[in-house]
Amino acid sequence: MGSTTVFRVAAALLFTTIVLGSVVCATDSSSACPAWPVCYADQVAPLPQFEWLNNPVIEFVHRFIAFLSLVFTGWAGWLGRRSSDVRVRVFPWVALGLAVGSAVFGMMIILFTLPLGLALIDVGGAMVAMTLMTVASAAVTSRVDGGSPSVRRLGLGALVVLISMHLLGIVVAGVTSAGTGSFTRCISWPLWLVLDIDKYPALQVARIVMAAAALVLIAATVAKAARSPKLRMPAVVLAALTVLELALGLLIRAQGLALTQTNGINATLAVLYTALASGIVWALGYLIGRAGSVAGRSPAPTAPEAVTGSAWSTPRS
Repeated sequence: MGSTTVFRVAAALLFTTIVLGSVVCATDSSSACPAWPVCYADQVAPLPQFEWLNNPVIEFVHRFIAFLSLVFTGWAGWLGRRSSDVRVRVFPWVALGLAVGSAVFGMMIILFTLPLGLALIDVGGAMVAMTLMTVASAAVTSRVDGGSPSVRRLGLGALVVLISMHLLGIVVAGVTSAGTGSFTRCISWPLWLVLDIDKYPALQVARIVMAAAALVLIAATVAKAARSPKLRMPAVVLAALTVLELALGLLIRAQGLALTQTNGINATLAVLYTALASGIVWALGYLIGRAGSVAGRSPAPTAPEAVTGSAWSTPRS
């Protein structure tokens, strides 16, 4: 497998891990897989189940993909260890450290109760790991000059606001009438209203303000990136994911909410809503990586003998 492919696979696996972790949160599937690393003490894999809520298959697949992401991220770090580009040389190792930490916290969620502070580190570290590996992958595969400091700054600003907004959701999340953690704790955007089920109304309002700020920054990033042929397609993807997330939020609002699991949101809509939110974070990371390229192709890492210079899951309440 070529080095460029290894970087791409590592980034894809980390992204898939984040998406599946958010789906596990939305469906409360971690509670259906009570042992670790297997699902049950006397059984490795769960039996197939064809529904969203409390589905052990989702959690089991999430764990498997998370493990593969660690393997490929470490592999990418080894291949890129002598690259002249710091994004290729350093970012995979930082991503690996954060991903390993998130995997350990994921195990603790299953076996114990994770304190709020560690839960924030868990989710924040996982999102940063995905972003760093995505940037590294974009740096390796970038072939022409498309560097844009303004796109990089705007995208980074939007990314910081988004990650902060998602972490604040863990802080304000309450408990549903079914006894599960509020859907607000999952990676998703606020529904533009203060929810009775959740805590700290002032912080809920702060999340809404942060979401509005993120929209402004994303719009500015897309507008700036669209001027560059190299960045236009990633910008279109980012814009499409954001529009879909907002449209889905309006649909969820129109259906009404209740004090039940996923806050009364239809399970399929909840899964799509949190998956799209994860996709927006990924798209920003990819765009930042593409916008950070320099003239010519970033030196791609090669096999070790030829080098010359060149989990996670969202916490339950």
